[in-house]
Amino acid sequence: MDALHPFWTSPEILRAAAEGRYGPLVRAVRSARQWTLEQVAAQCHLSVSTLSRMETGQRKLIDVRYLRTLSDVLAIPPHLFGLAPAETGAPGTHDRARPVTVGATTSGSGQGGDEAMRRRQVLAGLVGFTLTGALPGTARAATTEESLESLLLARSQVPAAPVPLVTLHQALQRAQQAFQRCEYSELTHALPQLIATAHASRDAATGQLRERLSAALARAYLLGSELATKRHRDTVARVTADRSHTAAEASGDPLAIAASSRAMAISMRRHALAAPERIDREAGLNGAITMLTKTALDLGAVHGDPHAPLLATYGSLLCTASYSAAQNGNTAQAIGLLEEAEDAARRLPGTADGTGNAQFSETTVAVYRIGVHHALGDTATALNYFTSVVPARLPTAERRARSYVDGARAWKDHGNLDHASSALTMAHACAPQELQRPSVRELITTMLDTPGRTPAALPALATHAGL
Repeated sequence: MDALHPFWTSPEILRAAAEGRYGPLVRAVRSARQWTLEQVAAQCHLSVSTLSRMETGQRKLIDVRYLRTLSDVLAIPPHLFGLAPAETGAPGTHDRARPVTVGATTSGSGQGGDEAMRRRQVLAGLVGFTLTGALPGTARAATTEESLESLLLARSQVPAAPVPLVTLHQALQRAQQAFQRCEYSELTHALPQLIATAHASRDAATGQLRERLSAALARAYLLGSELATKRHRDTVARVTADRSHTAAEASGDPLAIAASSRAMAISMRRHALAAPERIDREAGLNGAITMLTKTALDLGAVHGDPHAPLLATYGSLLCTASYSAAQNGNTAQAIGLLEEAEDAARRLPGTADGTGNAQFSETTVAVYRIGVHHALGDTATALNYFTSVVPARLPTAERRARSYVDGARAWKDHGNLDHASSALTMAHACAPQELQRPSVRELITTMLDTPGRTPAALPALATHAGL
């Protein structure tokens, strides 16, 4: 069980740690690892009877030496015992879980001071919960909308322990999969801990390992930016995209740099669209398009035989640039960029992953065509592409839901609320939380307020959206 395993944030473990019942905590860990009393006692140089009395509470487990030994033998995160990690200075110690608490102070002396400090360390370790424990299938569902601003405070306010690069990659993969399943509430709970863990891991590393962990940190912030964009929290999206780009630059990874540049350009586009003056909108949109196209060209994927992730990232950048051009009213530029993206998709052997949540294929380009033509005011062409898309060919629920929502917008503007409602019903079927996004809630509200007959499915959709 690594440092991000949901076991460490289970109610039994957290309660025992908070109450200082370290013996039952040891027994729970030993049982989970399927180790016998004899095995653990032998490694800890304890008698079986002594360890048994500790586990049952007949003998208080408060001696720091025994706590440290049990932590090492059973690989129990030290903060659960109220311990700071041992600092040996030996190579490789950064691979062990080490709590990082920013701004902590200690006071007092003697037994009372030590005990107070231990309690503070335990409580600090219980703030928030780890990524794996927050993802679907292992954690509570979100009951309230949690502040996305916590993504910006994660490094300074969320205690975290450095983990090995492979562990961080696994956690990032699970988080990305949660995004792709449109499990936005669960991810909102979990992502601050992931960002804090990525920071702690990067800060504890040097050399090439630090560069690779910087790329992982860039991915974590990129996911935060994508999530904030879904939630229409544009300031958070812009700041996390900038932090992603800073970490990506430090890593030197061209794919990480490209993915964070795409997130920054999306933030620029959204900021431009909110500008009251036309000249500011056009300048902002042109800046986003320039950033996207230049970043795409810098990848060197225009010709030759680039590897699939590079080509997928190149195509995704062009699609995003096309949508920005469409929102700027530039038809020729928007269509030209989509045609180049489609050519890139044909060069791929199949659906490929770029960096972040950039899956790319010919079907992906077709979905972008729905949004591009709708933004250009050509709902008939947008709907032709919508009816041509085979959702099963899209790799994730997030992409499928996006195609249905884009189709619903086009149907609504085309004057057919029944078809728009049917498309939203399909979006809800594959990704229920998609209907709770602010822009989709606004779409449903507009449909409800449209004069005339209300489609039979629309009231249920409003309920699902929380309206």
